[in-house]
Amino acid sequence: MVEFIKYKGFDHVWQYSGPWLWWLVGFYLCLPLTAYVILPYFTTKGTFSGSRRTISIFVLGDLGHSPRMNYHARSFSKLEYFVNLCGYLESQPPVEIIDDINIELYPIAAIKNTSNLPYILFALRKISAQVLQLVKLLLKFRGSEYIMIQNPPSIPILFIAIVFIKIFSRETKLIIDWHNLNYSILNLKFQNEEHYLVKFLKNYERILGKYADLNITVTKKMKEFLIEEFGIKKKKIITLHDRPAEQFVPFSGNPKAKIELMNSFDLFNSIEGIEKYKVLVSSTSFTPDEDFNILLDALKKYDTSLNSLLPPILLIVTGKGPLKNQFTRRVEELQFLKNVIIKSAWLSFEDYPTILSLADLGISLHTSSSGIDLPMKIVDFFGVGVPVISLNFPAIDELVKDEVNGFVTKNNKDYSIKESDEIYRLLIKVFSDSNQLAKIKKGAIEESKKRWDQNWDAKLGSKFTYYQEVVN
Repeated sequence: MVEFIKYKGFDHVWQYSGPWLWWLVGFYLCLPLTAYVILPYFTTKGTFSGSRRTISIFVLGDLGHSPRMNYHARSFSKLEYFVNLCGYLESQPPVEIIDDINIELYPIAAIKNTSNLPYILFALRKISAQVLQLVKLLLKFRGSEYIMIQNPPSIPILFIAIVFIKIFSRETKLIIDWHNLNYSILNLKFQNEEHYLVKFLKNYERILGKYADLNITVTKKMKEFLIEEFGIKKKKIITLHDRPAEQFVPFSGNPKAKIELMNSFDLFNSIEGIEKYKVLVSSTSFTPDEDFNILLDALKKYDTSLNSLLPPILLIVTGKGPLKNQFTRRVEELQFLKNVIIKSAWLSFEDYPTILSLADLGISLHTSSSGIDLPMKIVDFFGVGVPVISLNFPAIDELVKDEVNGFVTKNNKDYSIKESDEIYRLLIKVFSDSNQLAKIKKGAIEESKKRWDQNWDAKLGSKFTYYQEVVN
């Protein structure tokens, strides 16, 4: 009997056990991790859940030059949402964003191709780095009422946001603000919609776009496209045209005050007889969808015109981008004479609307990669009451009314008329007839009365207004 109960250790257990025992031990050791770390992601609402609603806005671009997304952030803040605003901080965001107690800024590092990697390799490296940053931020914001993303770019943010919501934050709703189509921008590089990368990106946007709870488009034509081409339900789409914010106001002083204000900027005070010049302004990112050779060729014809009654022109081009050096070289090659002066400038957020308000005419060379977006720069021009000359494309009539608040170049499908000749013709038309300029100036002033806040409140306000119980 004594021999029967004699302790033999655990050797016999290991001897007769199989792999099942190791799985059982592993499962037992993982129980604390499962109970205290993993399960809460599926059973709780998250960090930002509570009586006060939160929206997390993602911009894979420079926040300082993403006015529409900044406007969205401020509109939600005015409804007492807490706003997590994420994006590149390559330039300072508007002071109104920085000082808003309801808005918290979170930087996303911009990935640059400093090693001159081939396009595909750099794209993979950039996407991998962004995935890590986005996942980290999304986990931090788990439980947000809404996630809003800007499209384009849609890779990788659209896929990451959808997967995150489905697994970790299932009560969060996804909003896509469609500024353009990502695949059409990529097609500027390949000029072939059958290219495998372009086709992949189109299907990526088409399939994943359907997962959004709300789609916001910048034009009615984009809404129609999403319905007809992407199969997104009409009831999930709202068109919200861009409108200027309150910092864009028409100049209301007399001519003398205007000259005094001009002379306070280096852009103007170095030009003798500035009061004789007509000021043109164009804002750009110096990208392939804007061909500045069109404007430069038109100005060269204007410069060498024999019409002595035409006023001299000062063109101010604001912005920066990959093709800026090419633009500068082209200006030097053309060797403009006395009738045209061209200056480029990178303006602060505060100076930009003031400089625009001093212009006589805005120029938009945006041709739209998709044909169904609209350039924000024209909205800025109208915000300060400056009429515009714009190239023609399908959606432009939703903003520029020909001979009312500006001029649109003639439809040029047969290429019988050069676009540069059209710009030249319209410059002559405007600056040789003061009545023409006054007419479209009046139309631009009327357009300036349409504001972002009123438009946002009318289209989206009722969808996001909520009431909180006051606890005494």
